[in-house]
Amino acid sequence: MDAIKENFQKIVSEAKKDGVRVELLIAGGENISIGYQKRKLDSFESTQSQVAGFRVIDGANQGYAYTENLSDESLLRAYKEAFNNAKTVESKTKFEIPLTKPGQKIQALDVNSAEDIPMDEKLAVAQKLEEYCLDADKRIQAVPYSGFDQSTSFKRILNSEGLDQEFKQSYYTGYSYALAKDGESSKMDGEGFFARRFKDIDVKEVTQTSVEKAISRLGAVKPETGHFPVVIDRTQFPMVIAMFRAYLSAQEVDEGKSLFEGKLGQKVASDKFTLIDDPFETRGSAVRPFDDEGSPTQKTVLFENGVLKNFLTNIEYSKKMNLPHTSSAARSPASPMGIGATNLVVAKGTKSLEDLLKKYPKVIHMTEFSGGLHAGYKDTTGDISMPAEGFLYENGKKVAAIDQFVMSGNVLDLLRDIEELSNEYNREGSSTICPDVLVKSMSFAGK
Repeated sequence: MDAIKENFQKIVSEAKKDGVRVELLIAGGENISIGYQKRKLDSFESTQSQVAGFRVIDGANQGYAYTENLSDESLLRAYKEAFNNAKTVESKTKFEIPLTKPGQKIQALDVNSAEDIPMDEKLAVAQKLEEYCLDADKRIQAVPYSGFDQSTSFKRILNSEGLDQEFKQSYYTGYSYALAKDGESSKMDGEGFFARRFKDIDVKEVTQTSVEKAISRLGAVKPETGHFPVVIDRTQFPMVIAMFRAYLSAQEVDEGKSLFEGKLGQKVASDKFTLIDDPFETRGSAVRPFDDEGSPTQKTVLFENGVLKNFLTNIEYSKKMNLPHTSSAARSPASPMGIGATNLVVAKGTKSLEDLLKKYPKVIHMTEFSGGLHAGYKDTTGDISMPAEGFLYENGKKVAAIDQFVMSGNVLDLLRDIEELSNEYNREGSSTICPDVLVKSMSFAGK
């Protein structure tokens, strides 16, 4: 028996004496991060971490505590703290919260390569992420941000019902952001990669795309103020999903925070819009065979042809709200139990990006939300007023790069006004997998 299991069994015995049930979530991993600046090695960092978090259930009450020390003494202290917290907190839930039972089938996921790559090859990738950009075009003045990361993570869940499950994954990521300058105009843009295998890393393609994107934005002008059809780029539509993803949580619905409250089974979006929560989609970063209660994960259809089909639930909220259990429990060892999506996948359309851009005489291709959600999204109303950048197309032809404008609307209207989706997805590595999306009309404040 391993030390963690042995120590946990001792704590289970304590929990039985205390008349409570207990769950232990351990998460951690290893990471190597390398960066070059001005053609010299600028940063090299190797880190390891592991955190153990207890959840103690006393009827309907739940108490939490965590420790970064996994010795038997530290684990016992953390359990006692979680136990005291469970005795202190009064839950609004009126039933005993169950723990996941062992023995349920877990789908295997091949996402842990455990490759032994020589360090000089990793350093070479980090070096080329800057070097290739600098050598690509004389207008590239610098590469302010570039880097290579190798990550391995694990998660293990044990509980007093006898559950003991572990999941590991590994991957490589990298990015390169080039700064282009031509006369008085300067712009920065970039690209990144996500790969499960080292041999799949294509530095040349990533840096070439980074350079092309930065140069294409030079000489940008303000667009006219008005209402225009907009194609939200596949790299940016994840931001739209981020605006409403919390509304899909049954907990948010129960607490009156979701704009989708009371809309289950109703047509909320365009019939072109289908959204699935898919923990098995390995091109996404949020793969997992079980949730943070240890329940086997599953695909969940959230929207189908515009109809809101499901909310995401954990065990508590599935029972509390009489909803299907979607195995969407989400927490870290240092946080209380919540609900969260895995990989959110928007179904592709049949048209190319070029087809979408020539659908109307004048179309704005929105390629950058400039400030993030905090810059202009109100989650209480769904109103959007966000600075953005992109390109103006007329009759299918790019006529100008545009910037210094604000795109406005409401996320619910945006979902209803989706007209077409492209047949290509954004790059691997995002937990939100999206095509380009043509929206019938949004408001633009320019000149």
